[in-house]
Amino acid sequence: MSSAKVVIKPESLVEPRLALADLQQFVEHEVALLDEQRFEEWLNLFADDSAYWVPAKPAQESPFNYVSLFYDDKHTLTIRVQRLRHPAIHSQIPRSKTVRLVANFKLESHDADPSLYRVISKFVMLEDRPGYDRRLFGGRYTHVVRGKSGGLEIVLKRVDLTNCDQSFPALTQPF
Repeated sequence: MSSAKVVIKPESLVEPRLALADLQQFVEHEVALLDEQRFEEWLNLFADDSAYWVPAKPAQESPFNYVSLFYDDKHTLTIRVQRLRHPAIHSQIPRSKTVRLVANFKLESHDADPSLYRVISKFVMLEDRPGYDRRLFGGRYTHVVRGKSGGLEIVLKRVDLTNCDQSFPALTQPF
C-alpha cells in the first residue's frame, strides 16, 4: 500500500459520494461498539470478504510476506468474537474495559476500486483490567469501506500501532 494518496475533494466528484462526516460517524460507531463490548454487532459491520489486519512491522506492505499481530478474515474474526464471549476466557478474567479516542479523519482515494472509501484516522486506546497495569495503544486506523443495502460495511480494517514491532503480553481486545 502506497502512502502517497490523493485526497478526494467533494466538489471534484462526478457521482454522489458519502461525505467525510458520514464516514467519520461510521468509524466512531464501530469503535463505540468495541468499547461497549457489543462484539457481535461490531462483527456484523464487516463484509463477508473482509479482513482485519494489525501488522507487526512498521510500513508492512502485505500480511502474507511477514508475520502479523492479527490477520483475520470474517470466519476467523467470528471465532475471535466467540472466544471473547466465552465465560471462561482466562485472559479476560476479569474482563477488560476499553476506551478509544479517534481523531484526525482523512478521506483518501482508493487506487483499486473507486466505489470504495479509504478513511484514515489516528487513535488512542486505553485498556483497563482490575489487578493489571493500564495498557495504552496508539496509532493509525485505515478503514476501507463500501456501501451496501441499508448502510456501510468494512472491507478492510488495518491498525498500524506505533509500537507494532515491540513484544506484547496477550492481546485479546480488538483495536
